[in-house]
Amino acid sequence: MRNPSFLISLFLIICCGTPLFASDLSPGDASWIKSGDKGEFKTYYRDVKGSGTREVLMVGIIDAPPARCFKVVGDYEAFPKFMPYIQFTKVINSEKKEENKTINYVFFFLSPPMVSYRYYSLRLVDEKQVDGKPNTFRSKWTLVTKGPYRKTPTDADIKKHLKSSWQEPIETSFNEGSWLFEPLENGQKTRVKYYVWTNPGGSIPNWIANKANSVALPALWKALKKRLKHTKYDPQKVPETSSPK
Repeated sequence: MRNPSFLISLFLIICCGTPLFASDLSPGDASWIKSGDKGEFKTYYRDVKGSGTREVLMVGIIDAPPARCFKVVGDYEAFPKFMPYIQFTKVINSEKKEENKTINYVFFFLSPPMVSYRYYSLRLVDEKQVDGKPNTFRSKWTLVTKGPYRKTPTDADIKKHLKSSWQEPIETSFNEGSWLFEPLENGQKTRVKYYVWTNPGGSIPNWIANKANSVALPALWKALKKRLKHTKYDPQKVPETSSPK
């Protein structure tokens, strides 16, 4: 008679795809090169042909449910309270497209490491039940380069919120990325995948941009864990895909 655990694993593979294991912090793609291992999370990078800026990836496991993690990263107006380097945010617009999908447009003003102040507007697609998988959440973004949802520090609705000392900021030239939260251990823990490919713009060398991006990952992980301790949520109620005020 076959081992029952083998039959369970086979069932999960057939019905749900490859099952998640708590010890797996692999990137899921052999093209990624490991750059760091902190035990609870690992970091990776990947060179992009024709670009001097690398993609970076962080994969880790957090002792909190996916819905709770999603609530933290979707609370855009609270980012200045806990997210590294973010000084100001403003939700410009929020559109609920489907039951499980909302598109948010958000302005960000930052003081990133090793470079001058930066700003950008993002289009963030926030989803729950990603690809039909229960208790799975994703926030995926791209840079807004034109239209009414691209904001600058000189816009009246933005300027009044910025400090006078935040002078001569530079607009980020590109920024795309995502958070993915997948359930582990019956949803009591979460596998976190954070991906970003960005360049702060300006005339800084690519090696400084790459260094800044890699330095930001551990700081981001620490901020997420700390914020989770202070985030209240109802485990019986899945959070909305946005939380603008």
